Amino acid sequence: MPMNERVEGIELPRPRSAETQAAKWQRARSRTDAHYQSQLLDSVQESLIGTNLEGEVTYWGRGAEQLYGYSAEEVIGKSVTFIVQPDEEHVERERMRQVFETGSWKGVYQQRRKDGTIFWASTIISLVTDESGKPTGFIGIDIDITDQKRAREELDQLNLAIENAMQGISRLDREGRFVMVKPQYAQMLGYRPEELLGQSWTVTVPADSEPLAREGYEAMLRDGRTTLECGALRKDGSVFFKQLLLVKSYDELGRHDGHYCFMSDVTKRKQAEIQLREKESQLAHISRLSTMGELVAGIAHEINQPLYSIANFAAVAEKKLEAFDDQLGESLRELNQLIAQQAVHAGEIIKRLRAFVGKTDGVRSPLDMNAVVRDAVAILAPLVHSTNASIGLELSSSPVVVHADRVQLEQVVVNLVRNALEAVADRELRSITVRTSLAGSTVQVAVEDTGTGVSKDEKEKLFDAFFTSKSTGLGMGLSVSRTIIEAHGGRIWATDRPGGGLILQFTMMSSL
Repeated sequence: MPMNERVEGIELPRPRSAETQAAKWQRARSRTDAHYQSQLLDSVQESLIGTNLEGEVTYWGRGAEQLYGYSAEEVIGKSVTFIVQPDEEHVERERMRQVFETGSWKGVYQQRRKDGTIFWASTIISLVTDESGKPTGFIGIDIDITDQKRAREELDQLNLAIENAMQGISRLDREGRFVMVKPQYAQMLGYRPEELLGQSWTVTVPADSEPLAREGYEAMLRDGRTTLECGALRKDGSVFFKQLLLVKSYDELGRHDGHYCFMSDVTKRKQAEIQLREKESQLAHISRLSTMGELVAGIAHEINQPLYSIANFAAVAEKKLEAFDDQLGESLRELNQLIAQQAVHAGEIIKRLRAFVGKTDGVRSPLDMNAVVRDAVAILAPLVHSTNASIGLELSSSPVVVHADRVQLEQVVVNLVRNALEAVADRELRSITVRTSLAGSTVQVAVEDTGTGVSKDEKEKLFDAFFTSKSTGLGMGLSVSRTIIEAHGGRIWATDRPGGGLILQFTMMSSL
């Protein structure tokens, strides 16, 4: 009877040998499929982890062994939470609950290796079901993205630093036209970024700085990068100092396609450097003047000797001339007296100079301010003559006595009168008036000139060290004067003269 033959509608059973053979074939196929699936899973380079619904590890792939450092024997049957930080275990269970409800979860979080090191992983967790759709466990794939995450953070920080940097950044093509302009770069030049795109770099450089900028450009082409400082031209025409770093750029084939320009505003530093050089030059001049002051004492002593001899010879000549009583003798005696007077006068000038440049001992004593003014003006007589100026003295008839250091006070008056002489030097009317007055218990000295005067801003800085409105000035005279007057308890200031010019004046307490 043939196999599977029906008898009266009933299918006869197959022989037992045929049934056994089919079962064996099915079991062999299942084993083959399982082996194939195992090889397939082990060939996956990423970390592949399987768990049951309780979160216990049921599969630990080769990728997981390499990533976490555990062998399969060490972890099978354990709760998978050992791969996260202890304080993250409840979060891991919450993820599994979400997967159970939604079917999958994807995210980035920190994982822990066997040696305790922490890394960032991109993780996908999926729900596993049987043929009937019943959940049986979870399967997760972990990828180490620590390096990528660090690189992304560094890139974000770099971009943030670029956007907020004090430097302006731009990129130019081979023809020197802007193809990329960062907001900070454009703002420093008074433009909007889109206004510079397509324009030549020459619009940002004043004409007198263009040769220097071209030299820097050629150096960048030759060496790959260069730095330089030159003027920068804003959109409104104003100029500031800039420091540039030029870096040659290349396309993906390694061909030169332009350069990057990093720009910093160094105006304040440049101005400070210029001022520092000026101050160094001024201090060197002051040092020379100080040296000359020390030499004057010695020179004055040497000059005094011949002057003393001239006076003595004049006295001897006068005795000899007494023997001549005619008209010639009278004329010679008059000339001899003039010689003697001028020698004495020269000696007085030298005496004043020695006192003026000599080192003061700081001893204060009662001083007649009128006498101080007369001596100070006398010292400046040669300068008054060379500038063809006139000095009028309007001295108080009341006693104006102060308790002060004579040399220092004389220096103040000399500084104020000299400042006035320099102010009127180029004026048609070269008039200076020095006044002394007594108001209650206060002695006041005022030096008035018919010069050009000063602006409001200059007036506020007039007594600051190293400030000067003159091209040849040191900016020290009035500053030193203020220091001396304030040290004596007085006050010094400047006011505008009606009709033009300046009035420098100071007050001190009367010692009477």
